Amino acid sequence: MIVVKSVYIGNENESYVQHGFTPGLNIITSIDNHVGKTILMQSIMYALGAKANFPASFKYRDYLFIVDIELNGRPISLLREKNNIVVKESNTIFPNETVKEFEEYWNRNFFELPKIVKDGSRRRVSLSLYTQMSFLPQSERSSARTTSGYYNKNDFNEMVFSIKNLDTRDVNTEEEKLKDKKRRLRTRQMELKKQTRALRKVGSSLSATSPTADMEETNRLLTKLEKLRDEITEKKKKRNHANTRKMKNEAVLAELRSLDREIKVGSVMCMDCGSESIGYKPPNSHRPFDLTTSSIRKEIMDSVKSRIDLHEKEWVQLDREIHEKQREFGSLCRERNITLADVFAAREGVNDIDEADSELSTVKEEIARISKQLKTAEQTRNRITNSRSEFKSELMKSMNEVRHRINDEEDEKEYTELFTTNAESYSGSEQTEFLLARVYALAKHLDHQLPLVVDSFRAEELSTSREERALPLFEELENQVIFSATLKGQEADKYKKRSNINNIDFSGHTAGNLLSGRNNHVFKEKVAEFGIRLGF
Repeated sequence: MIVVKSVYIGNENESYVQHGFTPGLNIITSIDNHVGKTILMQSIMYALGAKANFPASFKYRDYLFIVDIELNGRPISLLREKNNIVVKESNTIFPNETVKEFEEYWNRNFFELPKIVKDGSRRRVSLSLYTQMSFLPQSERSSARTTSGYYNKNDFNEMVFSIKNLDTRDVNTEEEKLKDKKRRLRTRQMELKKQTRALRKVGSSLSATSPTADMEETNRLLTKLEKLRDEITEKKKKRNHANTRKMKNEAVLAELRSLDREIKVGSVMCMDCGSESIGYKPPNSHRPFDLTTSSIRKEIMDSVKSRIDLHEKEWVQLDREIHEKQREFGSLCRERNITLADVFAAREGVNDIDEADSELSTVKEEIARISKQLKTAEQTRNRITNSRSEFKSELMKSMNEVRHRINDEEDEKEYTELFTTNAESYSGSEQTEFLLARVYALAKHLDHQLPLVVDSFRAEELSTSREERALPLFEELENQVIFSATLKGQEADKYKKRSNINNIDFSGHTAGNLLSGRNNHVFKEKVAEFGIRLGF
């Protein structure tokens, strides 16, 4: 389970630090709006790899974001600057130069991200989609769509089913491949039958020709070949890119090793300013890691070595996939529709039917084998479909239980999906109730281990009575819960009196001025733990 402990936001000029989160239910409150609650909530999820969704007035690209978490008891710190995410655990520092690299790190060292079939390929979902199960921002809320332009609500649904090992898209894709192969084999079977009949016919002429090949099959084959060609080209680009990144990291490692040797026999200094400080600056970052100390230098070298290994494995995997696609391309070319004249020309006057009969027998056996595979795949798909239906019913049951607990109006429609249609999209308090019910049900049934972070959980005038009925539900969950709310004056102390709620009060904060110089020393020390120096 991931538990947020502290949050740090800042740069060389200003900062903000928030401690005091607890594993249970936390509610960040204030009497006024625009005092920084949304920036704090967004910062938590942004540091965890979520999509940036800060207020337009907050220039988040100018700041560093650090979150201290515990992952099943392991203390870990994450530092994010733009798309660079640095992980610090114990005495190890691992810089990730892109969010995708961080997702790979997450998958290896935190827990596996689910995979879905997207754009014809089975691929791991990004954290921008994964975190939407537990994160509700104040803006861009919708009951009818995701907050990601690349992923749609069907992808979200498939991700949920994949977490429960109920992914049918993979089965469907395999079925389509088998059906396509079976169609090609039947076409070949017909050609071989025509050939054997012609060879058996007394007085058959080598100039005899078969009927014209089926145009639809030909077009289907050409489409398949074009798709394979494009896939091969794209994978070659990725392979070259992986090799380029590997070579760049090898060059960096060589420089670091050389630097290590120089430091042991003397000192390196700047000819302009006389400083003996040296640093390593990751791509897309203007804040270098301090390499003056051997421990930080070793950790950076270890992380570079790790990236080299990752790029090498990526290159090998892509190379293997390219060869597989090339073999498939060659196989399709050999199995193309041809005339009887082409067969005779290719076989250079073969005058018996043994070879044709042997191939025909092999084709028949392969068709029979594929038919059995298709039957098994259909049974698997039916079983998974039934299990999906049962699991979906459990989710909807929990969502509707939440709805009934929060909203006791009898004429309300039952929830039937994780998303509504665009035409029936909820708004106002109905939208808040729906999204809270979904966050609750997914946490209860998926065990996804993410903190539930809901900015402005009383949005759109969720009444006090409904709020009071909703909170006990979230107190029952094992996940850490972090809500934010703007209270009315008479409600200012309502959460402070409850022992099961950790109230973080923002009432003393000045509107539009969350960051200041008060926490700069603490923030600077925290950043220094990552080997980065800031000059206040």
